[in-house]
Amino acid sequence: EFNHAVRTSRLLKSTTKETRPPELKFMLCHVYTINNNEAKEEKGYLVEKMLPGKFTKYNSNNGYVKGSKDGDHNARTMELVSGKVKLEEFVQSFSHWVYEHTNHEMIVCDLQGVLNEEGRFPEFQLTDPAICTRKGQRYG
Repeated sequence: EFNHAVRTSRLLKSTTKETRPPELKFMLCHVYTINNNEAKEEKGYLVEKMLPGKFTKYNSNNGYVKGSKDGDHNARTMELVSGKVKLEEFVQSFSHWVYEHTNHEMIVCDLQGVLNEEGRFPEFQLTDPAICTRKGQRYG
């Protein structure tokens, strides 16, 4: 729903037809079990598609948020109807969108992955998110 909300927002339209705001995609993971009959043991492996590009941690579940203090002055930007934004701000806005969309009952954080620009339009390929729900007066 987040990607749809971004695509249909009037203020988040690109000022050019050659580009559009990046979509966020979460990678699928698979568990493989290998049997070693000789040792009579079984091992499980969690496997994901290899992510091309520079791996970046955008936020965490302990309060870290990637920002200008991290020294990335070369961050990719885009001109939208609402003004110039860093592409990575879409990842941060996803965490906030989930929080608001669930009436403050849930937040998705620990967002990490790559900005894949190999296709026509950029997309964030994210992995291993933390989904936190409200328990009493705190998340966890």
